[in-house]
Amino acid sequence: MIKLAAMAAMLLLVASQSARAEDDHAPRPSELTSRGVIATAADEAYKEAIDSCYRGKAGNAPHGPQFLACIKQQQRSESENLAAALKATASFLKSSADRTARLRNAQNAWTKFRDENCAFARVVAPRDEADELFYDCLLRATIDRRIELRSLVGD
Repeated sequence: MIKLAAMAAMLLLVASQSARAEDDHAPRPSELTSRGVIATAADEAYKEAIDSCYRGKAGNAPHGPQFLACIKQQQRSESENLAAALKATASFLKSSADRTARLRNAQNAWTKFRDENCAFARVVAPRDEADELFYDCLLRATIDRRIELRSLVGD
């Protein structure tokens, strides 16, 4: 009888831990909003870009000339991807001159913000990290914008 009670208690414990583990993997409410979905997708794309550039030991921060060159290349690639997303979005909106104009105005404002924000990040960074921080900022912002544009038009 005692063994049976102990076994039942153990099964309840395992079941509750399993349920708790499922809750830990369930998306948070913020991840289920449209902005949350965009942010999650941007995080994944950014991780892929940075991980592809990193050639160090796990736990060490990425840095150095090879890392900087790779970030610059990733930024150029993402800029091309963003240009394609803008072209596709403009094509999607071409039947509405107002929407196309708003896209153009929004993109101009975003570009100015990105450039100023990343220039600020460069200025306040330690001198030996300024370029990496600048290009990392450009990369992240460009990825965010590309994914946001594609999400806004239902892509």
